[in-house]
Amino acid sequence: MKLDFNLQLQQEQKLIMTQQLQLAVKILQLTSFELEQFCQEQLIENPMLDIDEDNRPLEDNIDIRSTLDYLDEYKESDDNQNDLYGENDYISPFTFISRKADLWEYLKEQLYLVPTTKKSRMIGEYIIDNIDENGYLTVDEKIICKQCNASFDDVANMIKIIQGFDPVGVCARDVKESLLIQTRARGIKDDCLENIILYMLEDIANNRLDKIMKETGLDREKLEGYIEIIRTLNPKPGTFISNEEIKYIIPDVIIEKVNGEYNVTINDYATPQLKINKTYKKFLSDKNSPEYRYVKNKIDSAIWLLKSIEQRKSTIKRVVESIVKFQYQYFEYDYDLKPLSLKHIADETGLHESTVSRAIKGKYVQTPKGLYEIKNFLIKGIQNNEGLDISTQKIKKKLKEIIKNENVNKPYSDQQISDIFKRENIDVSRRTIAKYREEMGIPSSSKRKNKF
Repeated sequence: MKLDFNLQLQQEQKLIMTQQLQLAVKILQLTSFELEQFCQEQLIENPMLDIDEDNRPLEDNIDIRSTLDYLDEYKESDDNQNDLYGENDYISPFTFISRKADLWEYLKEQLYLVPTTKKSRMIGEYIIDNIDENGYLTVDEKIICKQCNASFDDVANMIKIIQGFDPVGVCARDVKESLLIQTRARGIKDDCLENIILYMLEDIANNRLDKIMKETGLDREKLEGYIEIIRTLNPKPGTFISNEEIKYIIPDVIIEKVNGEYNVTINDYATPQLKINKTYKKFLSDKNSPEYRYVKNKIDSAIWLLKSIEQRKSTIKRVVESIVKFQYQYFEYDYDLKPLSLKHIADETGLHESTVSRAIKGKYVQTPKGLYEIKNFLIKGIQNNEGLDISTQKIKKKLKEIIKNENVNKPYSDQQISDIFKRENIDVSRRTIAKYREEMGIPSSSKRKNKF
């Protein structure tokens, strides 16, 4: 049996993720707290890294050659030798990431992170000083206006900002408002649930479930689901602080209105400030020495870490700028959020959807309306026949309006409501109408007749 051996060349394309690219992907998806921990580890493992006490931004064109040239020009002196644990150390804000504090101190810490005027900050401090230990606002807005010499709109706006602080539910006037703040913070916008919170908490407390079912048209299973949600809410949000260690949320990005325009800036306090350590010049004098290779490799690693951090900041900023562009009417006029997906942002920024997803994961943004997780600005929607996206919030509002104006003796069926939407070039199926109707606690047409 004859065996033949042939040598063949085959060309193929493969996508290989280098270690540098893997590092950049990892850095992007880390939260600010995780990034701080990772950089602390790198400071220990890589002696070429140091804390940048001057907090200078990294140059975009940094490379290994410019760094080596810089090290060659460096003249050693005792004054420039920075001890990692010297008295002039840079102190990371995450050093105090977990500690005991009272409610009022915690709220003021968050207030000082909000880009605002001195007058607004003074109003905020006065409001916080008048929040009780349970987290409730104990003074009327008129008194705040008088004491702070402020307009009602300024006071109302600051109350709304503080209601966006942690713990969720603070600065409410009563328990109902606090519970509503908590449900909305979870992204729950359900008219029926809100109606139960506003008008039927006493019935729940007294187990008058049959009364609630009769008034709302809900079945027992649906009602019990709502009650379970309410039970997970905290009627005394302020007491959470006295029993738990504070976990500070430092925003990665800040959105502020300047001269009529919304500016997006990266919060440098949420990003570790690192630089190349300049104390290893003596090991670079002999390129044939083993020390030279070690130092050069470590500098390479340090540079890639710095570039990855800068790329992370740039990517997050591009994504948030895109969100501000899409959701401009929300920020400017307090309209409902528009339907917005990862694909929308990817198309706008030229980034891949997976990159956008990593950029918003676990990241927070400080806005004039309060502190929010970035992902909260992405919501689902339905496309009409003209290709325009309509948010589920608007669909539900329209659905509620249709049912409100229907003939109580001959209420619309789900199919008839679907047909009404179609006449307005909005294709919503009968099944979707039924789903939204149930989510809002609206009974079926047979149960609405002469009752709803």
